[in-house]
Amino acid sequence: MISGRIKSILLFSLCLSAFSACSTQDEILEDIGQNEEAGRPHTCEMVFNVTRSGFDGAPQSRAASGWKEGDKIYLTFTTSGGSSYGDAVYKDGAWMVSYYGSLTSGVKTACSAVYFDNADSEVGSMVRLTENSGIYEDRSGSYVFNGGTLTVTAALKPKTGRIRFSGNAGEAITVSGISHFTSYDFSTGKFSTTADVIKTKVELGYTPYIYGEFTDRELPRLNLITSTSGFTRCPSTSIFRAGESGYMTIPTVSSHSGWLNSVVFKVNDVEFTMIPVERELGSFLMCETETTNALYNAVMGTTRANPQQPVAGLSSYYSSFMSKLSLLIGLTFDCPTAAEWYYAAKGGNRSKGYEYSGGNILSEVGWYEGNSGGELHDVKQLQPNELGFYDMSGNACEYANNGVYYLGGYYRSNEGACVVNTQFPNSSGSSAYCGLRFIMRLSNQ
Repeated sequence: MISGRIKSILLFSLCLSAFSACSTQDEILEDIGQNEEAGRPHTCEMVFNVTRSGFDGAPQSRAASGWKEGDKIYLTFTTSGGSSYGDAVYKDGAWMVSYYGSLTSGVKTACSAVYFDNADSEVGSMVRLTENSGIYEDRSGSYVFNGGTLTVTAALKPKTGRIRFSGNAGEAITVSGISHFTSYDFSTGKFSTTADVIKTKVELGYTPYIYGEFTDRELPRLNLITSTSGFTRCPSTSIFRAGESGYMTIPTVSSHSGWLNSVVFKVNDVEFTMIPVERELGSFLMCETETTNALYNAVMGTTRANPQQPVAGLSSYYSSFMSKLSLLIGLTFDCPTAAEWYYAAKGGNRSKGYEYSGGNILSEVGWYEGNSGGELHDVKQLQPNELGFYDMSGNACEYANNGVYYLGGYYRSNEGACVVNTQFPNSSGSSAYCGLRFIMRLSNQ
């Protein structure tokens, strides 16, 4: 005698077998929503009708013989229920596609296709990319799903421009002003980008290609830092467009046509300029002015008044300021040593031996007790020194050796305290008159 429970199990099995015999796999997966099989992708063969354009309009038709083993296309399909996604891999001379959900059958339907050169890695549905990853896509492709065979038609084109730099073999540079893609989530079709600095090196006359776009498309600016100097260029908006390829020559101190011999950074819409200081003991970039209230506010999120005046009296926060600035820019900023500060204040390798920084008449180059009216003044109101630095004598005195000394005198100092080689120990650990002029050592980048 068969028990009622066993009869129920047999009846369920017979019903499921009958159901399976007259239903497609997709229908079963849709109806058994909680079944573990529902989370697995479907697979089928794919016919891929595709053209791929190279850079500068060069055609690169990719027939079946043109694809290489392991090439992968990421696909997003429009369906009656919204969308589904998958990927196709070229293996043993054919394409096999894996996809989730259900595709529309029998009619031409929209889809998108994305292909990468030099993708970094793939974790789950996330493809990791670098500045050297080429991206080709078609957001207006189509597919037809018929009899278990998928046919995809797409015209892949470069998503970005690309640029490389020519120079001496082994030359290392740091580039900013270019945004590049960092990841692609093929389950959503969304890209992520970053404007972080890019570090690269010349190989066989050129750096590897950098794929991306200008961070500021309306007013582009490229910063390029070498082991001895730093340069800024404001290129035309007509270059570095999607599908365009080109190169630039790495500038030098003696030959930098089209490049300014300084580096201009921007933090939350506040710009600051770093001037190169060549030095046998180690070259560095130093800020053109004392740190202003505007820059301090932009980095620290504060609301200090008098935006163009030097920030002063916040010595205990300067370390935090430089750490946050370094994080925002992606480079390492620091307080100068007394030796670095003196060398820059005296005019470096362009020094004319002035008593004060920039001249022998203090009122022309610095704010002190004789002309300040007992108040701080906006930066860059008087003459700069030989290298282009402002207010290194007077206005706010400046920290060196991470706060051990303050240098250059301040707006209530007499003339003797503003002479370039004068320094005062910072025994109290802080000063209401002291500010900061930070540097970036090129050997640390």
